[in-house]
Amino acid sequence: MAPTPLFAAAVCGVLAGFLRATIQGRRLKFPEFRLSWLVVLALLLMLAFNRIRLADPVASAALIFSQGLLLAFFYLNRRQSGLWLLGLGLALNLAAISLNGGFMPISPETLLALGLPPGSWVIGQRLGTTKDLVLPGAETNLWLISDWLISPAWLPMQGAFSIGDVLVAAGVFWVLWSAAGPEPNRQQ
Repeated sequence: MAPTPLFAAAVCGVLAGFLRATIQGRRLKFPEFRLSWLVVLALLLMLAFNRIRLADPVASAALIFSQGLLLAFFYLNRRQSGLWLLGLGLALNLAAISLNGGFMPISPETLLALGLPPGSWVIGQRLGTTKDLVLPGAETNLWLISDWLISPAWLPMQGAFSIGDVLVAAGVFWVLWSAAGPEPNRQQ
């Protein structure tokens, strides 16, 4: 996922939750999640394969395993507000990755729209050390849930992301928005 939608969702979710809590005279109370370390481990795995040039089979296994860890976290915490949306997004991403050689497909047209010239990528190969595999739309399984959406040019960081990423970001926002606890602050 491009960092822009998830980062923006987290920042906006915290700000919106804080504003909501302030207006309603409540305090922010973030949910208590079970096995939060699964998320940390999954993010460390994703960071590793995005920074270190791992052999494609190892990188693919790390990506699928990290998605599996996130889905396990979702399942264990599925009753928390907004997590069902996040889980749906993760499931869509894992489906696209699993059905396309273990990487998230991205089309040459999307790369061109991002300003990456043809010499900087090769069809059928992984895009640098990213999670993306360059595939034409016609050769992509479940193209609609691949990385084809592009963040607006006016944002400081541009990148491609999927419908699953949008749902993950919406779920993150919802969880953080919901952090305006149900108990109002009372002066004693």
